[in-house]
Amino acid sequence: MTISTQTLVIGTRVYCALHYCGAGIVYAIHGEQRPDTVQTFMGGAGVSGGSARVDVVFANGHQSRALPESIVCGIQWRILDEVASASEIAAALAHAACVQAQKRAVEDEVKAVHVAEVARLQGAPEFASLTQGDDRYSGKLAASNIRTELRRAFPGVKFSVRKSSHGAVNVRWTDGPTATEVQELVGKYKRGHFNGMEDIYEDERSAWCEVFGGAQYVFCDRDQSDALIVQAIEQVCTEYAGNLSGIEPPTVEAFRAGRLSYAYVPGLNDDLQALIRSTAVELRG
Repeated sequence: MTISTQTLVIGTRVYCALHYCGAGIVYAIHGEQRPDTVQTFMGGAGVSGGSARVDVVFANGHQSRALPESIVCGIQWRILDEVASASEIAAALAHAACVQAQKRAVEDEVKAVHVAEVARLQGAPEFASLTQGDDRYSGKLAASNIRTELRRAFPGVKFSVRKSSHGAVNVRWTDGPTATEVQELVGKYKRGHFNGMEDIYEDERSAWCEVFGGAQYVFCDRDQSDALIVQAIEQVCTEYAGNLSGIEPPTVEAFRAGRLSYAYVPGLNDDLQALIRSTAVELRG
């Protein structure tokens, strides 16, 4: 891993590989530089040394202030030979100020829309049967309101709604509405999403969750009765009668045991297990 031992000056052009940075200009240096002390450790994963702090303005309007000298000299950065003029630095800072002002304006607009939506939901008569509160994280209030919505949307269907660890809510039922139908109803209680790139859970500012409760995850698990599986088998046998000619209709027991995974349907790039499963998923019990 190579690091730079070059001394920075006001106007030094740099390039940072991080996605929110790119090409930039050093516009302020605080303290005494010691580039000869900069070194990597942990196979290049970390960097230490130096003593100065650096302010950089990027072409995209982003600014980084008080960056450790070691970071700028590190492996994610390149120090270029070109030096920007005072007028170029001033133009870059003016552009950054404009970008930041636009960003704040957008944030203010989003905040105003959010506040208005919260007020609308709090007074909406169509949601009068739901309980309001400030429990946006534990999933307890969300689970209670999910039960209320499910009873109203799918009368006669018995749902199990349980709050588990980390604010997750699990919804389980047999036959009745499809998983897609239930997910469309209860998905609004999910307060965010998992960011696999950064390995973190990111909360989204949801007006619905702020008023009626939120959960980190909302899982929907639909069980299928033997009667529904029989219906799915009959539908598959009818729909693919030509392909299944001469083949004995499968049994529920064979499907439950997964043995139909080896029963390939002539003329199709699929097996009976997959066909029956996908058909059962779409059937309303």
